[in-house]
Amino acid sequence: MLTGLIILHVVICILLTVVVLLQFGKGAEAGAMMGSGGSQAVFTTSSKGNFFTKMTTFLAVAFMVNSIVLTTITSKDAKKSIFDDETPVAQPLNNDAMNVEASSETEPTPAADAQ
Repeated sequence: MLTGLIILHVVICILLTVVVLLQFGKGAEAGAMMGSGGSQAVFTTSSKGNFFTKMTTFLAVAFMVNSIVLTTITSKDAKKSIFDDETPVAQPLNNDAMNVEASSETEPTPAADAQ
């Protein structure tokens, strides 16, 4: 089931990309505003969309729903952490600072040996 949903997700992604690239942008008539003619319908909205806008909306909703379903299915399998089997660390991993202090207390300094 998970493999089928992943394949469906890839198909939806490819179709969504193709449909978005095939659309004719709403700002394509913006060149008419710069003095080469009067297009009053550049910033108006049309209440009914064409086939590509409806297909884009459908594919976007399908993409979101499929993403949520895939996340829900995979998160149910991930109840265990990779750190569950690790034993807790009782002491610091780097004891070099404590070893330097201990060795300086037990060894005499070179200045004391010279006298």
